[in-house]
Amino acid sequence: MLLLFLFVAVVLAAPSKTVEPRLVGVAITPTPTPLPTDVRRAATLSGYGELADRIAQAARPTMVLNPRRRPRGVGTSRIGGDPDLADGTRWPRCHGRPQSFLAQIRVSDLPAGASELRRHGGVLLFFTHVEFEPGVTDYGLWAGECSTVLHARDGERLRRTRAPRGVMMLKPAALRFTQRPDVPDTGLDVDHLMPPLQDITPPSWEAWFEFRYGLQGRPILEHRLLGYGSSPNGGNACYERAERSTLTWRHLLTIGPDDDRGFGVADAGRLQLFISPADLRAGRFDRVCGVFDSG
Repeated sequence: MLLLFLFVAVVLAAPSKTVEPRLVGVAITPTPTPLPTDVRRAATLSGYGELADRIAQAARPTMVLNPRRRPRGVGTSRIGGDPDLADGTRWPRCHGRPQSFLAQIRVSDLPAGASELRRHGGVLLFFTHVEFEPGVTDYGLWAGECSTVLHARDGERLRRTRAPRGVMMLKPAALRFTQRPDVPDTGLDVDHLMPPLQDITPPSWEAWFEFRYGLQGRPILEHRLLGYGSSPNGGNACYERAERSTLTWRHLLTIGPDDDRGFGVADAGRLQLFISPADLRAGRFDRVCGVFDSG
């Protein structure tokens, strides 16, 4: 049985032609990294002309993860298969059970827009808890109760480590990265955007989805690093931290749908990991929180 992926598919509607969003002045710190797409022009063409400058200032680079071929070499960027753990590192567990390995990222492989991660060097390894039916290990019901990010720093010896029994094994593939611009999603109530554009109410959430995902290109591949997160189905204590207007938690990783190729886990849902801005600056990855949307 093919692996099913972490994600709820979003149906996107055509952009609305008449756009009159509510606008209140809020200071935004511009991103220091030039983005590969003219966000200001794209916003204007999508009907957000009055807000184009603010939307462009709020835009952040996001790194799209593109699975390609079989992975090569210890310490290289990969999704699925067996991870490369630093010597002496224990396999992450959740309530006594081993977590499933998702992906590892050699941060030097990332585009320049990922400077917030590149500056810390090394390899980031991502794990999450996956729940199964009794006796089943090839199909997860849900995921994300516990999630772990390990940081193997430059100079640490890495060793290919076989996954323990009873975990979900993702299809292995090497990763390449594409830098694209991202803008805030709508909030949980869909009436406003997420910080730092939380004072803006778009007249059509469908049109905003189309605009936002259009920035990331086609086809939509929602395995991503950095940028902004996406509103989950219902409230979540972790995502509340991403809704704060101050000390807003940052999106770190999303594992999303990739239905044609088989990279993902658990009941057609989406797993997102968030990190505090202070921990991201400090390169501390042991206090992330997770959000899982079940299909």
